[in-house]
Amino acid sequence: MSSFETMATLQMQLFLFILAGFVLAKAGAISPAGRKSLSDLLIDFILPCNIVCSFQIDLSGDLLAACAVMLAVSLGVQAFYLLVSRFLYPGAGPSRLACLRYGTLCSNAGFLGIPIIGGVYGAMGTLLASVMLIPQRVVMWSAGLSLFTHTDGRSVLRKLATHPCIVAVYIGFALMLAGNPALPAPVQTALSGASGCTTCISMLTIGSILAGATHIDLRDRMMWWYTLVRLVLIPLAVYAVLRALPINPVVRGVMVLASGMPAGSTTAILAARYDGDAPFASCLVFTSTLLSLITLPLLCLLL
Repeated sequence: MSSFETMATLQMQLFLFILAGFVLAKAGAISPAGRKSLSDLLIDFILPCNIVCSFQIDLSGDLLAACAVMLAVSLGVQAFYLLVSRFLYPGAGPSRLACLRYGTLCSNAGFLGIPIIGGVYGAMGTLLASVMLIPQRVVMWSAGLSLFTHTDGRSVLRKLATHPCIVAVYIGFALMLAGNPALPAPVQTALSGASGCTTCISMLTIGSILAGATHIDLRDRMMWWYTLVRLVLIPLAVYAVLRALPINPVVRGVMVLASGMPAGSTTAILAARYDGDAPFASCLVFTSTLLSLITLPLLCLLL
């Protein structure tokens, strides 16, 4: 099966989970408090288990080199986001500009990206995506958060060092470097079982978040411009640069797919918490997430 067919099939599955989350939220089965609980469960437990499982592959020099290249490429891409986000949205007011710039810096490469990339590239893709997310999380808690409020370096380092997904990377790397010793059967079964929930819980959470989006103005040109930038222009630019470099095709594919992810749900969360334009932020998340169901399979045609 080609990458396009794999992605198209996966996207249909994801759409059904997202639709289920949307319907359940509209029906009241997933309340706003329940949505937050799902998000916390995903970030604090399910994704870390998924990340640890992704490191359970044979260690090799090529694998370590791929991780190092992935980290370097991700740092470069984040620097690119920081640069272009300053110039892409002329005319946007301060509250909107914060949402637009944050949504450019911080995509949904965690919730949405890891399940999709893992579905296309398997454990190797999940591992590389986990490494790729480290620079994004640094930017999210530093330059990203500063768009809405003040943040300091010590706080950024503390959040980075203690984030459950980053801790899972530490554990996964340690186990891999130790030759992935056999874990006790109950532990391995529990890890694998929790990891298997990643796609379903991630998409249910996204569906419930979309259900909470209100005041969607389809005539908002800035919303559509952002969606074009986030889903099309940025991944094409990343692809063009990486295609010209002698980079492992899997590293390139993971980075291109990650760069084409929609706005992160934290865009709306931070806008609401810090008196930003929360309705506009919800529009960015809603439209970019729905349209990514179309654009991501098309990106696979390039890979």
